[in-house]
Amino acid sequence: MATNQQKYDVAAYIWPAYTGDEPRTRMFWPEGIGEWETVKQAGPKFEGHQWPRKPLWGYVNEADPYVMEMQIDAAADHGVNVFIYDWYWYDRRPFLEQCLNNGYLKAKNNERVKFYLMWANHDVVNVWDIRNAHRQDGNIIWQAAVDRPEFERVADRLIQNYFKHPNYYNIDDKPVFMIYDLQALMNGLGGVEPTRDALDWFRNRAVEAGLPGLHLAVRPEVHPPR
Repeated sequence: MATNQQKYDVAAYIWPAYTGDEPRTRMFWPEGIGEWETVKQAGPKFEGHQWPRKPLWGYVNEADPYVMEMQIDAAADHGVNVFIYDWYWYDRRPFLEQCLNNGYLKAKNNERVKFYLMWANHDVVNVWDIRNAHRQDGNIIWQAAVDRPEFERVADRLIQNYFKHPNYYNIDDKPVFMIYDLQALMNGLGGVEPTRDALDWFRNRAVEAGLPGLHLAVRPEVHPPR
């Protein structure tokens, strides 16, 4: 919740791909620096477009706690007090956890900014790979939908590894957890009622682990202006 020094919590989404520490990222960014490779290769979109612009701190590894300490201080000094980390699960294992686990959680000043997770449960296609992003063939590299046993594995990992952390962001003392794609969740779990049952189980599992419950949220839909 907001501190005494500021009236509102201000959150920033974190796309944790600016690292090469996750081996599976090399299929998209073979240089081994994660999404920075796309940034480096970007060019101007029109005449006079000032691009590329180099990052002021360089192509830093955001899974490095020293780098994250700089980012935390920069965020906190300018009023951002919550990080919302994109969190992924593909092929029965997590993906892109390193910036959170090795960067933020090991940063000496991480108490300055709270964090919570948004499960970015969308399929992975070619869009991350600049070499193949133009393809429109519907190729799916990883599917995000999970069945009930896999959902329970995910939930247990989240509860044990993150929800109990002292810096985890709470509303009414309940850890906040956001789901990116509710339809994908329902597709994997088998519909509305099975999803309701799975989420009820998730809440109860959190209580069994000593938490007061869960504050579940769904990513707000963003619609282009008409």
